[in-house]
Amino acid sequence: MIRSRIKKIALVALALMAALAIQLTPLTRTSASDHIDSPSITQDRGSDLTDTYAFLDPNDNSKVVLIMSTQGFVVSGEHFGMAIFDHNIRYRFEIENTGDAKPDEFVDVIYSKGLGRTMNQTATIELPGDKKFTAPTTPSDQEYKAPEFVVTNNEENGAAFYAGVADDPFFLDDTGANRFVASSIMNPGRPNKSLLGERGGRDTYAGFNTLITAVSVPASMLRGKAGNVIGINAVTQRRETQRINDKGEVKGSGDWVTVDRDGGPLVNNGLIPPPRKDEYNAASTEDDAKGLFQADIVKSLKGLATDDAHIAMLAKVAVEKGDILRLDLTVPN
Repeated sequence: MIRSRIKKIALVALALMAALAIQLTPLTRTSASDHIDSPSITQDRGSDLTDTYAFLDPNDNSKVVLIMSTQGFVVSGEHFGMAIFDHNIRYRFEIENTGDAKPDEFVDVIYSKGLGRTMNQTATIELPGDKKFTAPTTPSDQEYKAPEFVVTNNEENGAAFYAGVADDPFFLDDTGANRFVASSIMNPGRPNKSLLGERGGRDTYAGFNTLITAVSVPASMLRGKAGNVIGINAVTQRRETQRINDKGEVKGSGDWVTVDRDGGPLVNNGLIPPPRKDEYNAASTEDDAKGLFQADIVKSLKGLATDDAHIAMLAKVAVEKGDILRLDLTVPN
């Protein structure tokens, strides 16, 4: 059965501002959402980041759990043939630990080619300090009982890994949120807030699965000059050139380029105008700090009737030090 037993990490985002507000201070548990945020990503499901989570392991606060989910809207228990990670993608967690907008460390995951619906893939996980290990994924099936999680513990590096299908933990009425944002574009500064609750808090993501890549690493591996506050950003990357050979296989070559990225909740989805959404995904957190998208973000916030004080606060989060989640390693979870 594709539906996982993973506990939902509820992110109630009935309003865009509420979703962004959780990023104003470094927390012990941070999260982001990014479902289908640009025209190119609509045509590239494998690269589509849906959510990013970072939190201290509640069973061992000396460990940090990093989770990214991709390829949303997999129908639970039905299309289990879709539960395959793309072997041409590098799934990357960017870690910022010096207090600026430039990533300093990386946790990379690359999967072997998926060969069948019930066969697992092998993930190669690269950690900071040139450390590496491999782990199998949890294959999906169509049984009524969810398959046992395959969790790999790497004692040498103090790391652990899980990859497989899970119930999408994000919660949002997409239609209500999209109508709300559309009303702010049509009537700048006077959005129709009633649209957010018009459908009674319907969960667009209920019943859908997504692909989970989860890594647990020692917090000491991620700390840097900035001390106990670290930044986390998720990206999916493909090789610059993609070719289809005579066997129908897709092969990548050249430099890695970012296809999708996910930092603060709904920044690209809610604040970046459609003509620039692909550009935003291809940009970096350093580009954010240079103000590449600042004017667009401020304009969208004004359209949503955000006052100047909160615009300044939100711009500080998504612009000054890049669109990055912040996690305080000293706050118990």
